[in-house]
Amino acid sequence: MFKDLMENLSRNQKIGIMVVLQAIIIVVIVVCVNMAMAPRDYVGIVNENEAAIPDERWEGIKNELWYLIAANVDGADKSDIDDAEVREGTYEETVEGDITTARFLLDIDSLKQTYAVTVSWSDEVELSDSLAIDCPRASEMKYPETVCYGMFNDSYSLDLYLPYEAYPAGYENEDDEPLAPNYSISDDQYEKKIDIMVSACDAEKYKKEALDYLNSVPIDLNSYSINYEINSINVNC
Repeated sequence: MFKDLMENLSRNQKIGIMVVLQAIIIVVIVVCVNMAMAPRDYVGIVNENEAAIPDERWEGIKNELWYLIAANVDGADKSDIDDAEVREGTYEETVEGDITTARFLLDIDSLKQTYAVTVSWSDEVELSDSLAIDCPRASEMKYPETVCYGMFNDSYSLDLYLPYEAYPAGYENEDDEPLAPNYSISDDQYEKKIDIMVSACDAEKYKKEALDYLNSVPIDLNSYSINYEINSINVNC
């Protein structure tokens, strides 16, 4: 049919059709190239489909994540960040009534950053303050040498380092009962107080180790009072 139609057209008509077809092809190619070359307007998370989070909540996560990065990471361009990844084994969900809450760690290797994400959603109730992107505990940071800034904390927040416990070798006694730690450190942010409990086995030694740990974290301890207790229950001497 197309062949018959072309045979019935004049030479000028055929040329006109070819010009139109070529113009359409060029336009399609230009549009495709522009779409491929255009910068993304979001942070790319490579494995977001593996987490059972609604699409609109993912959009909120990526937008808030970019606000944090733009404010705190010099030279960052969201169209270049395509390697954010939910760390394997960290995703977990809890359900309370009609509200589902997911928690996971998000690593961005290109920026050497780790964030702890908590997000909630519900099909039944409207939620406010349902997203938090913070710095994780120091032990969970993939790049502890990089300063992290979250929505509610940063690398200089004491809650990233406390509570902290150091246990004796073996950790359990002959009856498979947990042993008391050599020392444990906890804090009360409201009272600006740090509590150190040390084993009675060698209280002075463990007190020094606890202080060494505190002095190793990037926190100004001058505004905290430090209290000591000696524990003699279930210790391993």
